[in-house]
Amino acid sequence: MKNQVFFFTFSRSDYAAFRHILEINKNLKILKSKLVVGGSHLSKNFGNTINEITKDKNKVDFKIDYLKSNQKYLDINQNLVFSNLIKIFSKFLLNKKIKNIFIIGDRWELVPLAISAFNNNVNIFHHSGGDYTLGTKDNLYRNMISTLSNIHFVGNLIHKKRLEYIGIPEKNIFVVGEPSLSNKFYKKTKKKKYILATLYPSDFEKINYLNQIKLFLNFLKKLDEEIILTIPGNEKGSKIFTKEIKKIKKKNFQIFKSLGSFKYNQIMSQAKLMIGNSSSGILEASSYKLPVLNIGNRQHGRLKPKNVVNSKFNLNEINNKYKKLLSKKFLKEIINIKNPYYKKNCEIRILRTIKNKLNKNKDYNLLDTYSKFNERI
Repeated sequence: MKNQVFFFTFSRSDYAAFRHILEINKNLKILKSKLVVGGSHLSKNFGNTINEITKDKNKVDFKIDYLKSNQKYLDINQNLVFSNLIKIFSKFLLNKKIKNIFIIGDRWELVPLAISAFNNNVNIFHHSGGDYTLGTKDNLYRNMISTLSNIHFVGNLIHKKRLEYIGIPEKNIFVVGEPSLSNKFYKKTKKKKYILATLYPSDFEKINYLNQIKLFLNFLKKLDEEIILTIPGNEKGSKIFTKEIKKIKKKNFQIFKSLGSFKYNQIMSQAKLMIGNSSSGILEASSYKLPVLNIGNRQHGRLKPKNVVNSKFNLNEINNKYKKLLSKKFLKEIINIKNPYYKKNCEIRILRTIKNKLNKNKDYNLLDTYSKFNERI
């Protein structure tokens, strides 16, 4: 159908951003849509996170299980994986006669999907362009996706200017904020002794994947606090990280393949500190006034709130920055910070823009409708 939009989600991170968009669209029926689920959502190794999607009562219209046949090549020949996925996605787009897709983020799987859509004249609506993560290949993947996309939703004005700089027309860029910030927000509670830890393989470091995770875990093992550690998502180097994490036997460690968005936000509201290099430390943690120790170059270039302190992969520096983050002086400095990525009605702005682009002759007053929807929930 010409005005039908296919939402694609391949990981726990992009689903966290999709969740509230899907909920609003399901209740208000703004767009005719289909939900396509694939990648790590369908893998037991990464927590079978499709269960979170169905638990939210979202109908999964299509599944694309591309990991089974491609996972073994991810660390040794990623070009072969990209080639295989272009074939898989192109066939799917053509067979379903898809005209419009909506994708979020910079996951590597989105590159072959965007190439397939572009070459088959499928309109691409994309959120997250213009962001920078200079310490990972995802930064380049994101720019590729942006170049191929038709309409762009971004987190803030800085992202908009960056897209304009690479030649994206201003009229095609919409500043809407980050949709992941509309997930259930837990009011600040009395802090527990949780340390929330997540480290992803970083491509542009002076040490290799194995030494990155060993250094990280060696620091965590010295702490007496309860460590809530999540295994990284499906990407190059994640096997090495997971193997080392599974060796941990200390009783103060709780290890999860995936916490799910609600549980993750709940822990952020109770944690005393977050450590690692997850984007959630940059995008979401400031909403909870949560101190964040960001390690390495993975998030380099991103707009960072004042609650985030950077450290190199160096045990002495990590230890010193850890102490700084928990000092009374630092905690006092961040008590009134605001999240620079938050904008009210982010999801309704996205849905309204897509609707208007697909049906240019109609301009629904959806913000009014959304406020009524919020009153109901």
